[in-house]
Amino acid sequence: SQSALRRRPSLILACRKNLHHSSAMEILTRYQLRMADPQKDAAVIARLKVACWREAYEGILPAALLDELSVERATRSWEQALGKGVAWIAEYAGTPVGFTHVTGGEVTTLYVRKSDQGCGLGCELLQRSFEEIACLAYEEARVWVLEENTAARHFYERMGGQRVARRAVGFSRWPDIMEVRYDFHLPD
Repeated sequence: SQSALRRRPSLILACRKNLHHSSAMEILTRYQLRMADPQKDAAVIARLKVACWREAYEGILPAALLDELSVERATRSWEQALGKGVAWIAEYAGTPVGFTHVTGGEVTTLYVRKSDQGCGLGCELLQRSFEEIACLAYEEARVWVLEENTAARHFYERMGGQRVARRAVGFSRWPDIMEVRYDFHLPD
C-alpha cells in the first residue's frame, strides 16, 4: 500500500544528517534494494550473515563461536525466519552486501558488509524496516545489539534509538555476552 511506502520524516532527517559520503539518491542509484523471496533467498542471507558476523564481531565475540558459523545451519534457520517476517536485501552490481529482517515490531537483523558501510546503506535498510513495522500498525520499533558492538550502538543512537534494556544473549558457552535494546518511536 501507499502508506507502506510513505517516508518517516524524522528518520529521513536523521539519515540525511548522518550521511558521510553520499546523498540518499546516490544510495538508491548505487545499490538496489529488494524484498527477499522466502523461497529463494535463505541461502543468500545465510552467506551474507556469516560473512558480516565474521567481519563485525572479530574481537567482540569469541573466535571459537565465529569459527563454528555454518552457512548450511544458517540457511535452515533463515528458511524458517523468512516464513515469519519480512527481509530486504541490498545488492551492489548484483552482489548482496546488506540485509535487514523484521518480525512484528522488531528489527531482528540488520547487517552491511564493511566495505559498504558509511555511505547511508544501513540507514536506508533501517528505514525499510521501520516502514514494514509501521505497516503492521506498530507505533514503536525495537532492535537488540551486542553491548560490545559500539559502532552499531552509535549508529542506532544517531538514528534516534533510546537504550531501554540489557540481557544475556543466550550463548550457553558464553553466558556473559550481553546485548542491549534500543527502542524507536515511529511518527505518523
